[in-house]
Formats: sequence, C-alpha cells, structure tokens
Amino acid sequence: MGHWELLAVLKQEGPATEGIFRRAAGGTELRELREALDCGADVDLGSQPALLLAAILKDFLRSIPCKLLVTDLYEDWMAAMQKASREDKIRELRASWGRYGGGV
Repeated sequence: MGHWELLAVLKQEGPATEGIFRRAAGGTELRELREALDCGADVDLGSQPALLLAAILKDFLRSIPCKLLVTDLYEDWMAAMQKASREDKIRELRASWGRYGGGV
C-alpha cells in the first residue's frame, strides 16, 4: 500500500472532511479498496473519498501487533516537542527511543 500517498491525500483532504475519523465508511467500498491495496493493485488514492481512506488508515493502525507509543516515554516525547527545530525534535525522539531499547 502507498502509505505515504494515503497520508498525503488525508493531509490535503482530511481537514475539510467533517468527522473524518469518527464516521464510518461503507463496508463494501472499504473491503474492495482494502483487497485491491493488499493485492498490490495500482489504485489512485487521490480519487478515493477521504472517509474511506481514513477507514483504511484506522484499519491498518489497528492491525499493528505492538504499541506505537510506549507510555514510559511520555515525558521524553513532551520534552522533545519543546525543542526549537524539527531536527532537534527528531534527534531527541530518536535518543529517547534508543534509551528505551529500540534501535534507530
């Protein structure tokens, strides 16, 4: 799946879509798009409704077997967000993850 493409479309279309992560997408449309993406079909994500793409993203995030955010690192994340530049934020987040035991 073109995760970056999906995120780019959601970044562009999402803010203008009311209830994008609360409203449900049609079951048949969702299943068909998920199957096409899973099979590696060439799908024009830009032509898909934002609600449908949000549902695909939520489904993907639910399927991840481990936690994305470890609560033990909350204070480190908040401290990193106080950094002035994007690069400093990223550097601090990577350092936090390294101290936790994750490889970066």
